[in-house]
Amino acid sequence: MAESELEDVKKYLAATKAALAGAPLKPHDLSHKNLAKANFEGRSLARARLMGSNLREARMARADLVEADLFGANLSFADMNGANLAGAVLRGASLKGTNMNGANLAGADFRGGVMMGASGAGRVGLDVTDLTDCLAEYATASRAQLSGVDLSGASFQGANLEGAILFGANLANTNLAYANLRGADLSDARMGKTSLIGADLTGAKLANIKADGANFSGARLSDIDNKNVDLARCIVEERPPLLGKDRLPSSLRQALDSHAEWLASVGRRGTPAVLEGADFSFFDLSGIDLSGAILRNARFVGARLADAILLLTNLRGADFFHANMSRAKLHGTMFDGAKLREAELSDAVAGTLPISNSDGSQSNRAQPTSFLNADLTGAILKGFNIGHAITDGARLP
Repeated sequence: MAESELEDVKKYLAATKAALAGAPLKPHDLSHKNLAKANFEGRSLARARLMGSNLREARMARADLVEADLFGANLSFADMNGANLAGAVLRGASLKGTNMNGANLAGADFRGGVMMGASGAGRVGLDVTDLTDCLAEYATASRAQLSGVDLSGASFQGANLEGAILFGANLANTNLAYANLRGADLSDARMGKTSLIGADLTGAKLANIKADGANFSGARLSDIDNKNVDLARCIVEERPPLLGKDRLPSSLRQALDSHAEWLASVGRRGTPAVLEGADFSFFDLSGIDLSGAILRNARFVGARLADAILLLTNLRGADFFHANMSRAKLHGTMFDGAKLREAELSDAVAGTLPISNSDGSQSNRAQPTSFLNADLTGAILKGFNIGHAITDGARLP
């Protein structure tokens, strides 16, 4: 970032700070600035003018961007995790690969848009707003304007898109599993291999969609407008799919088999599983023993882990959205920062386990089940005494 542009940022933040102290707000205009990799984490940028600015790879997690004007801005690969973009203008913006997980996008305008540059020459913005490969899982995007937007390869898993306008959008390979699309307008959208597993499409408009290979398994499709819709080449099952363990990628199967041998031989053979970030979504792993495995940031979306044994398993940051862990043994399991929204934990058991030394002797240490800072919004806890676990900072049902 050039020194002059850095000074512009300092002036803007100073003006915002003064406004918070009660002084009149005179926002500094940051339009058409090179702010690549700038750090705005947690900053107040409400109603900021950032038209045509280069914010590629900028750090904007948890930033307040309410009603900000980001027309034609380059936000590619920016970190906007948990940012508040309610009512923001993102017309013609590039958001390729951007992380907007958990962001508030309610009422934001993502439609395409092109205007002349600040000098009167050249163009600012895109005819079709680019949201390809972006992450907006669990985002709030109700009533968002996404007409004609390119969302191919993006993930809006579990997002709230109620009443959103997605008319003519490109949803090829888009992940909308378990998304709330009630009353959304998806007319004329392209849905090649789109995942709508478990999505709520009640009252949605699907007229003239071009669906080829889209997966509607377990989706709610009551009262939809499906004029001129042919789902013959789509997957429409009553319930979301569950795949057998034999369908796992060979590398994951081998790792789990080696882990099972390690457990059975009490560490004499095999290798404990270290599968950080592995994806087990929609697999049936009922009864599996993953005790002692390291599965940080793994994905178990829609998976079945009923009766699983997860003693002292490291599942920090893992995603169990809509997973079934009923009757699972969770003694000493670490779910710190994990996502367990709408997960089934009925009759599961938690508790504290002693930790042995490397030679097998008993130590004075013990590991309780921990849901520290985990998200259990909507989780089913019938028969599960979560009081036996650490829940500091957790979002409980």
